[in-house]
Amino acid sequence: MTMHKTGVVFLLFVAGAIPLTVSGCKCSRTNYVEAATYSTPMHIEKMGGDIDVADAPNGAHFSTMGGNIHLGNAGSFAKLKTMGGNIAVDHANGAIDAATMGGKITISDAHDAIKASTMAGDITAHVVGNSSERHDIELSSKSGTIVLTVPKDFPMEVRIKLAYTRNAGDHFRIIDHVGLTQQETQEWDNSFGSPRKYILANGRVGSGLNHVTIDTINGDVILKQE
Repeated sequence: MTMHKTGVVFLLFVAGAIPLTVSGCKCSRTNYVEAATYSTPMHIEKMGGDIDVADAPNGAHFSTMGGNIHLGNAGSFAKLKTMGGNIAVDHANGAIDAATMGGKITISDAHDAIKASTMAGDITAHVVGNSSERHDIELSSKSGTIVLTVPKDFPMEVRIKLAYTRNAGDHFRIIDHVGLTQQETQEWDNSFGSPRKYILANGRVGSGLNHVTIDTINGDVILKQE
């Protein structure tokens, strides 16, 4: 099915029966978007089900009430949100803002800023490309391991907070390849319900141009250079 609206071509492939909104067009029986040519950002909103898009060269706003989101190529930016499911971006030229209430987030080959948060799941982010421009990174999980890989010449100011609860044990670690200063609190913090302690790490690489903030509970944090 091909639809024309204000000079924009939408190529939609029928697969399922969940309503889908794409850039202001209400379409039924559409579950998968193979490819499209847009002069404006792509908008997809669903009441439930997966979103799978190969290319959004001019930006993307994707949201679903429950389902996975996959974006092959993110152009100028991507804002992705699901109430329950995994989020994956294969290649990102622009900034990424990804949030899920329950699921893992994987962002590969990111050339710009990253903000990713999940209430329960792991986060993996891989930063590549030119390190001379500022690309802040904010990664947060309420329960999961976070792995961030950056170029060797990536200048950054790093702040990491890893909390572990009493019932989960003390086997969680911050593993970094950049020589961060680490310290662990001695007293249990009872202000959040479950008693918890914290492992904190901070440090600077080069000029500290990029602000890197990582926050997780009951999961390892791994910061690597390549």
